[in-house]
Amino acid sequence: MAVEHKFGGRHTEIKLNVIQRYLEAYLQVMSGQNYRNIYVDAFAGTGSRTTTHNGFPLLGEESEGQTITPGSAQLVLQMDNKFDEYLFIDKKAKHVDALKKLCARFPNKDTRCYQGDANELVQEFCRSTRWGRGGGYWGTRAVLFLDPYGMQVEWQTLKDIAATKAIDLWFLFPLSGLYRQAARNFDKIDEDKIRAIDRCLGTTEWQNALYEANPQSDFFADSERLERNAKIPAIESYVKQRLQTEFTAWVSEPIPLRNTQGPQLFSLFFAMSNPSKPAKNIAQRIVRHLRKSIT
Repeated sequence: MAVEHKFGGRHTEIKLNVIQRYLEAYLQVMSGQNYRNIYVDAFAGTGSRTTTHNGFPLLGEESEGQTITPGSAQLVLQMDNKFDEYLFIDKKAKHVDALKKLCARFPNKDTRCYQGDANELVQEFCRSTRWGRGGGYWGTRAVLFLDPYGMQVEWQTLKDIAATKAIDLWFLFPLSGLYRQAARNFDKIDEDKIRAIDRCLGTTEWQNALYEANPQSDFFADSERLERNAKIPAIESYVKQRLQTEFTAWVSEPIPLRNTQGPQLFSLFFAMSNPSKPAKNIAQRIVRHLRKSIT
């Protein structure tokens, strides 16, 4: 019996469509170049997703009012063009078991599945991989997809990715999660949440960037109260500025993702570590076209 992995909505379909189309374009471009190419999915789940529906079934494998559709791992494995290596990571053992079964359906592709903390494993991958010339290749290049379940991605992981100068990163930033953690009144954020935001943004300066001092209504108060006046667009802009401090080659305008109704949930960023101008020009054309086609 397949392991169910229920998540997502309309925003998930958009996200997966963008990732799939970028990977297809990337592989087409790289097919004429002598680089070793690796795909890394750091929060890979089971490789598929289960959605509940009423009435007529959606496209996919129907099962008692549910539809099983491909996730990012399955979509990339189904492509005709291929990477030289695929790395799939998830923290849950049952998810990794499902990923191994999925990979077994594609024996012509070099796949590896790892159970563990995504931050630790991605940092190890970045630091241990030989990115320069060797093994008959001009070098190694990678596309890495960070699709966390919440605010799990640590800033150190992003620093290590950027330091490779060889990875194209797609990062689904949990904008609504940050918005919830960063309460309107700063004094209502406990120490655990402050540390979580520090790890996520890699600085304590978010407190100055997102909060302003307002006089206490109490005349006898000794201090001013810090309040967050920054709304979703300002927070999203600040996240982009933070990413630009590490990914100096280029960070795209984010793709806003929301369900059919309701506020924005995520910001899908493309961040480029490779400083090569020709590579940057190609990536910009692809990413801007994708963004324009869905926004």
